[in-house]
Amino acid sequence: MTVSGSGERDVETHRHETSMGALLCLEAGSGPPLLYLHGVGDSGAMIPAIARLAARRRLIRPDHPGFLRSADAGFDGVADFALGYARLLDEEKLDRVDLVGCSLGGWIAAETALLRPERIRTLTLIDPAGLVGDEPPPDTFALSPAQTVPLTFATRAFRQGPPPSAETAALLARSRATARRVAGDPYMHDPGLAGRLAALRMLVHLIWGRQDGIIPASTSRAWTDALPHTRLTVIDDAGHLPHVEQPEAFRAATGHLEN
Repeated sequence: MTVSGSGERDVETHRHETSMGALLCLEAGSGPPLLYLHGVGDSGAMIPAIARLAARRRLIRPDHPGFLRSADAGFDGVADFALGYARLLDEEKLDRVDLVGCSLGGWIAAETALLRPERIRTLTLIDPAGLVGDEPPPDTFALSPAQTVPLTFATRAFRQGPPPSAETAALLARSRATARRVAGDPYMHDPGLAGRLAALRMLVHLIWGRQDGIIPASTSRAWTDALPHTRLTVIDDAGHLPHVEQPEAFRAATGHLEN
């Protein structure tokens, strides 16, 4: 079933039986694999800034177990998701993967790369959860979805966008419930993650929205301190989803995904 168009390639929906259970995946394009791991507030569509990469990559964007339209695997921590995706790379024999993660998906991506560094070509983290900096983030689980909108977006056009449909709102509520279970205490971080990140020898591309109100951009310092090799890009006039608000600036920061 075609759910959207990338402008160059159609995005198709597939349901895969995996060791994590039944995963609903959006897929597009052909070529070297790019695995995109989404955040809590993702509504389940292929983001245009990612979809355009279908001209050069085989895009794979799963709904995480227990999120949106995928089966719930009963996971109780981010480490379970990372192990599940590491096994998925093995099951699908995916090598030289461009691994991209946003927010909670960025945390999962980093943990997955620690488990299977030999299968990862590049690692790109967009406003990732997992670490805390000097400026503590707000507890979004204590807020309504409407209250998180001005924290998520920097630009008026996105802040004033239409609310989700009733069906989408129900799927997002399911995602929030799973995220709270696996990453609510401690809130959206692991005190031991910084020490483990030293084992990542690859260059990690960090991208942050300067006006992020969900995970403040100052948190990037915790990541650059913990990782041996990083390239940080901070995008102006963007909040928690810079690839959504500022796709051209995001494209300029991710030339490594088009090589």
